[in-house]
Amino acid sequence: MTNFKITKKIFYQFLIPVFVAVIFELIYKEFEVSTVYNFLENSLFSILLVSPVYFIVNRKIQLGYTSLTFLLFCFAIYFETVYYYFFEAYLSASSLFVVLDSNSSEAAEFLNFYVDHKVIIFSVLMLVVIATSLIRFKIILTPFNKSSTRTRVKVSIYMLVILAFLKFSGLIVYNLAYLILKSSKEYTVESNKLGAYKTNKTGNFTNVSRLDNQEKEVYVMILGESTTRSHFSLYDYYRPTTPKLNSLKEELSIYNDVISPHAHSIASITKILTLGNYEYPDKIGDGSIIQLANKANFETVWLSNQRPIGIYESLVTKIALSSEKSKFLTTTFGVHNKVKDAELLPELETILSDDSSSKKFIIIHLMGTHVSYANRYPDTFNKFKDTPLSNYKSDEISKIINHYDNAVLYTDFVVSEIIQKIKALNTKSFVLYMSDHGEELFKDHNMAGHNEDVGTKDMYDVPFLLWQSATYKKQKQLTVDENRSYMLDDLFHGLADLLDISAHEVEPERSIFNDSFKSRKRIILESSEYDTYFNLD
Repeated sequence: MTNFKITKKIFYQFLIPVFVAVIFELIYKEFEVSTVYNFLENSLFSILLVSPVYFIVNRKIQLGYTSLTFLLFCFAIYFETVYYYFFEAYLSASSLFVVLDSNSSEAAEFLNFYVDHKVIIFSVLMLVVIATSLIRFKIILTPFNKSSTRTRVKVSIYMLVILAFLKFSGLIVYNLAYLILKSSKEYTVESNKLGAYKTNKTGNFTNVSRLDNQEKEVYVMILGESTTRSHFSLYDYYRPTTPKLNSLKEELSIYNDVISPHAHSIASITKILTLGNYEYPDKIGDGSIIQLANKANFETVWLSNQRPIGIYESLVTKIALSSEKSKFLTTTFGVHNKVKDAELLPELETILSDDSSSKKFIIIHLMGTHVSYANRYPDTFNKFKDTPLSNYKSDEISKIINHYDNAVLYTDFVVSEIIQKIKALNTKSFVLYMSDHGEELFKDHNMAGHNEDVGTKDMYDVPFLLWQSATYKKQKQLTVDENRSYMLDDLFHGLADLLDISAHEVEPERSIFNDSFKSRKRIILESSEYDTYFNLD
């Protein structure tokens, strides 16, 4: 058998998982042009993977290279196909960026939440394809004749042409290997920007000033997770999901038009807590609100119910560790970690009972309504069991929405308990609550979750609530306009305003609480204006 015939047969084997994946997508999802592009990219990439066989003479090395490459290729096909099945979108660098910052608990819960019998069937099919193909390779790969120099040159040219075509046609964005390299590089760059937070706890802020007095002050920021405001009865959701916050309604400033800058945690939180914003994303490494508070002589505390470690040290953790004290309740691995947010309350009480500092700034990071929703609340909060209103109908969808609403009900309890504890101090204080981003619940898209590749309005819309003590209200006299349009990438300046800290880097016009506030275009998805993108004008 000639070298060409052997490589052609190998190429045909590489095409089998490509066809299996396409058939799976066409059976269970609507046809999209992107499916054709992805098929073309996978076919061309398989040629690139097979072509090096021409340069290998030793049969054992040929077999080893072909088998290993095929396994990796099948993994890539499987990963991108399952992702497409979950979200009806192909992988992007940003989605892989999220994977790099995820921990084992999050990954396990994600799989437990999304995997169904169809994915299991596809998994079995791919395993069969892999097993039969590996056997076929042993039969196909008969001894190669050494390819001539001319043949090797021609093969090299063909490979370069294919690479150039993938690059300049834009098809390269469908290639998993390329996306992994791209997102890994971006993650490393972002991680390096935040590297100094742990050691430089006061940052490099200039002209920091704050009126210093001897009275006790306690300020709390509650950072929720995956909670959309459209499921809050406080924002007119039809179910009573926030009864305790509703009872505090007269004491709250309830902002109606606040959005997150991204639909996933890493990019959102790194902007929420730092100088980084849409205009200047690189400034995430230039200073955090925690460092600024440290510089202004606050005792800073980070209490979290989220694991501090992903594949690497989490980007959010790097920011958190600039606080003077930090406590992470969740340190175990796997799906068995189901620590509830209320377990943060005793930790808060311990911090509040410590009188060593008269000025405290406490950030509480909840699990909130993170998937799997059923793990986010205890049985005593299993209230919603009927069929909910939804644009998509099935028993499974009803079950998911009910779990989510029960998780919101529990978040309502936790947030209101924190407010009551701070209220009981009878001192100068505020509690600010928001979520890092929202969540889609079968409203505009047939899915539950969040993903910028298929961004919906509810993935960006977040609750934003401010409680102020009587003393704080009297002394601070904030400008409260609950209808201001705001994006949380400017919250650094809003928090500095609430904490009454001024510095050269603080811009009052970016604070939603300030008389000098200036509205700006809220850009999401790199270049889209939120209000236009969702036809809100």
